[in-house]
Amino acid sequence: MSLHLLLKSLLRRKVVTLLLLVQLALTLALLVNSLLLASQTRDKLNEPTGLDLPHILQVQLKPTTTDLRAQPLLADLLERQLAAVRTLPGVKAVAYANQGPVRQGGNQGNLYDPDDEARTNVPSIPSYMVSPDFFAALGLTLLEGQLPQTAVPLDGNVRSPMVLTRSLAAKIFPNRSAVGLETNYAPVAAVVEDFFGHSMATHMMYNRIQVSPLLGVDWGYALLINTEPSATENIRQQLPDLLRKVDANIEVFFVRTLKEQHQRLYRNEFGLATLLGILSALMLLVAMVSSYSNAHFHALKQQQEIGIKRALGASKWLIFIELLSENWLTTVLGALLGVVAALVLNEALASVISLDALNWWLPLLVSLVLLICVTVATWYPARIATSVSPATATKTL
Repeated sequence: MSLHLLLKSLLRRKVVTLLLLVQLALTLALLVNSLLLASQTRDKLNEPTGLDLPHILQVQLKPTTTDLRAQPLLADLLERQLAAVRTLPGVKAVAYANQGPVRQGGNQGNLYDPDDEARTNVPSIPSYMVSPDFFAALGLTLLEGQLPQTAVPLDGNVRSPMVLTRSLAAKIFPNRSAVGLETNYAPVAAVVEDFFGHSMATHMMYNRIQVSPLLGVDWGYALLINTEPSATENIRQQLPDLLRKVDANIEVFFVRTLKEQHQRLYRNEFGLATLLGILSALMLLVAMVSSYSNAHFHALKQQQEIGIKRALGASKWLIFIELLSENWLTTVLGALLGVVAALVLNEALASVISLDALNWWLPLLVSLVLLICVTVATWYPARIATSVSPATATKTL
């Protein structure tokens, strides 16, 4: 059957055809974006973090009294907490920090080479104030320089040297060692291997660390504990009670592994991908049912025409292909509309969540899936239509 005759046949059922086109377009748009979001979320969950996520615990806590949130009582509280955690069997290292890694946002600042500010200025770099054992607690590898061993107070007279991650050091000081060089904030003491800092930072592997006392913790602070693999869960269970025994004036917000923290970081994307996936599956099922109903009803109405064609010598295979061709054309037209709808939906989703732009092959792949599903749904009605005999059809004349 020619394309002209196929279009003419579809135009005889304008309303039904239009509704089916809209349904197919929306199905493709949902399916494309749900697959894109699911793939993107999977890639984020599998991206390297530079950390032993399952065996590093983070405790987020805050003193409930004002005096304990500032020096000098804060320093005493932190030392008592660190000493108590070290007594637990299976603890390899423990440190305090103003914030933990693997998070969405937090304390940030810019950094640049004072001799080349225009080119090297990097904004939104996670800034950590930590105890000396921070690097052991995260299992970070020292690449060059020497890690600070004592907490130097941050004031106007003494500038505590900082530690940079490898990628940040290479960005600020390309093609040379960063150790001993000045930044706008402090000199560089050492460079360590990259680790996941903030997902909302300029680059999630850019981090700057200073070994210094915490001056105030009105917003809370974190304890980071590196554990033996076999002891992680047991230590997690003991930590809340242990920390409250050290000082009862403590609010423990949560105790999580960094793996759990990493998964929670992308739970919105994962939840939305799941929701869109369920909706896409339902829409695909409805589209198949609609295609089946449309093809079945159309085949019943065309029994007389099919019978005449059979009497004139048309084969069953030709009749079968003609009926499928109408549904294939409908699917192709719906897929073309669906690509436009997918682009619109992609832009709408990208305005509220982090979502990559559509590539060329994903709509093509989904269109192929849609074509196969419609073919499966309309195969039986088309098969029934081929069983119409010329004699039976001509009796209705």
